Amino acid sequence: MDNNQVEDAEFEELDPEPDKPSGKVYPTQVVLTIRAIVGGYLVYLAYQIITSGNEISTWMWAAVILFIIAGAALVVMSVKHFICGEYEGGKKDENR
Repeated sequence: MDNNQVEDAEFEELDPEPDKPSGKVYPTQVVLTIRAIVGGYLVYLAYQIITSGNEISTWMWAAVILFIIAGAALVVMSVKHFICGEYEGGKKDENR
C-alpha cells in the first residue's frame, strides 16, 4: 500500500446558480394575501370551537391554542411584510 499525501490545493469557488439574482427572494402580494386569509380562518375556527357549546377536551384546547397562535402569526407576519414592502416589487425588493 502506497500512502500519498495530498498537498493543499486551491479550488475556484463556483456560483451554484449563476442565473439567480443576488439578494433576498420575497413572496408576491398574492401569497401574502392568501397567508393572511388562512391565518384569519384559523383564528375563526378556534373561535367557533370555543363558542360551540360542546364540552371541549384537553386535546381540543391544545388544537384551539395552536390555531390561535398559528393564525395570529400568519396574519401579523403578512401585514408586517405588506407594511415594510417586503414583497416582489415592494420598496425593499432590490430585484425590481
